[in-house]
Amino acid sequence: MAQYTFTIDIPNALEVKQIVNGAMLPKITQAVEAIAYRAQANWQRAVYDARLWTGEKTPYMASIKVDMTGPFSAVVSSDYQYADEIETGRPARDLKKMLDTSSKVRRTKDGRRFLVIPIRHNTPGNDAHAPSMPPAVGKLALKLSHSSVTGSGTRPSGEITLLSPKSGMQVAAKQTHYLSNHKTGKTYMVNKSQTAWGDRLTPQMLSGQSKADQKKYAGMVRMKESTGGSNYLTFRIMMEGSTGWVVPAKPGLFLAKKVADQLQPQADAVLAEVFRRPPI
Repeated sequence: MAQYTFTIDIPNALEVKQIVNGAMLPKITQAVEAIAYRAQANWQRAVYDARLWTGEKTPYMASIKVDMTGPFSAVVSSDYQYADEIETGRPARDLKKMLDTSSKVRRTKDGRRFLVIPIRHNTPGNDAHAPSMPPAVGKLALKLSHSSVTGSGTRPSGEITLLSPKSGMQVAAKQTHYLSNHKTGKTYMVNKSQTAWGDRLTPQMLSGQSKADQKKYAGMVRMKESTGGSNYLTFRIMMEGSTGWVVPAKPGLFLAKKVADQLQPQADAVLAEVFRRPPI
């Protein structure tokens, strides 16, 4: 949990006596509280301005809380699950490790495990849950006929699947055992959606876009939601043994530390003024 904490100590006997008498206690408490809420606001602003996507910013900002731990101390903290790694740095992550734990893996004919990963793309200007696509790509996507889920079924975990750039995925005629259900001893089955596919963005349709966008959005479909709206998805293969699917390490942003360092002189000045003024 990323945390910014400050504690105000009473430095001499005269001030202790004044506080015991109750003359300065309310002023000090008010000053500490004001500084704490300023720290909260500054931290939230730092998160808002940081190079983070909206899906991280919104819950991170909402998680930053003030807790008055005493008349002379306060804690401003966040319990957002990624706050610490945003603050201090994120190590590299090999996403292919999920192949070791997911029962939804399929297998190639030569035995390599893989997963089909859906990647969501938001319409231009809307990046609340995923990065938004460029306006030109958005116009193309709106012209696609809908794909839709028509039902559900099951398939064996580790099903051997033939992959083809032209025909897509086809279930192999010959299957071998992969996982078994501990209760029944039979093949372990996983859920499978039945889909009626509509149009896809083709390389020809994307020929006017950058090479990076051509690669990123090729094959994108427009999925019809139950509410009547649309989701825009591409599907990518996470293959065992590939060099990809590794998220590089990221250095820490030290948002809370920067807020604390910038605020400390202001906090010192505010408290010095409180102690300088004689109690009324």
